Amino acid sequence: MSSHSHVQDHVPSPGNDFSNSEGIPRMRMPHLEFIYRIVAEMDKGGVTEIKGVDGTAKSRVVLPIQGGYVAGPQIRGIIVEKSGADWAEIINPHKSFTRLNAMYTLRTDDNVQILVKAQGIYRTGPGVDEAVGEKDTVTQDEMEYFTHIKFEAPGDSVYGWLNSVVAIGVMVMWQGKPVIDCYRLTNFPGKRAANL
Repeated sequence: MSSHSHVQDHVPSPGNDFSNSEGIPRMRMPHLEFIYRIVAEMDKGGVTEIKGVDGTAKSRVVLPIQGGYVAGPQIRGIIVEKSGADWAEIINPHKSFTRLNAMYTLRTDDNVQILVKAQGIYRTGPGVDEAVGEKDTVTQDEMEYFTHIKFEAPGDSVYGWLNSVVAIGVMVMWQGKPVIDCYRLTNFPGKRAANL
């Protein structure tokens, strides 16, 4: 068996051990298939903050996205300059925990515009010093840094399939730049997602 076919083996769901009813079909874990990598440039000089939202310790920090690039097997292009931001929510100023809420536009090399909406979390891992979250470079060994990503692409384009996937972003911070590996969840590994 090749290593490629091994990657596509189905793994039974742990949920099968917790079914209280007989007759429920056995389920399997979904597969993750890589869509792209983004390296985003942030506009650190344009950051604004709204403190004490609703009279609480919560703050809203607006982090403008200056630009960046996207590259993957079926997509290549840029983040349109100043096309969006992350409207991050800091729940407690003494903890390294941030709710992410980003929106920006990609322009592919064949000149198709795609809106990206990403919501998720940025927080230190278990037992990791809170100060780590303030560094310009953080790794997966230090942080929980994930997003749920939704796309709005022209349905009649070669990117229309993005509209119908459940995608996640797995992230690190490198020299102040978010690096996002985007994957889609699928039950059909190795098969391209179809346009709507």
